Amino acid sequence: MTRKIKAQAAMEYLMTYGWAILIVVIVAAALYALGIFSPATYTGTRATGFANIGIPSDWAYFGDTQNFNVTLQNSLGQAINITGVSATSGTSDCGNTTGPLNTFLSAGGTAQFGFIACPTLTSGSSYSVGLSVNYILQGGTYPRVDTGTLTGTTV
Repeated sequence: MTRKIKAQAAMEYLMTYGWAILIVVIVAAALYALGIFSPATYTGTRATGFANIGIPSDWAYFGDTQNFNVTLQNSLGQAINITGVSATSGTSDCGNTTGPLNTFLSAGGTAQFGFIACPTLTSGSSYSVGLSVNYILQGGTYPRVDTGTLTGTTV
């Protein structure tokens, strides 16, 4: 008789933990389905760096077509000549820019630049693009560089 009581106690013990584990698995599956465990859920659009020229006013990464577009705004208070813009996504170079290089950008003015050879990413995945802007102050002689990082989710 004591053997039957021990078996019943062991079975109740296993059933209690079994239900608890089942509930944890169901909750974890629901959280996964809602995208809680996806890093792209927590990646907002953010620009860091860019101490001199100013934070870009707008940008987008089109992962399926490998395009990255950015609009830069000159917030230096004087005109500049943009001599080069380069972008890297991870360890990959995004290729040459399609934008107004070697043209003066007035104070407060904007210019759009595009890159057509960035790595392919699925729509909704997170990205981090390093951007480097080479420029010369109007009337100046020495080249300057402003760098920063743009993060977000692909379109």
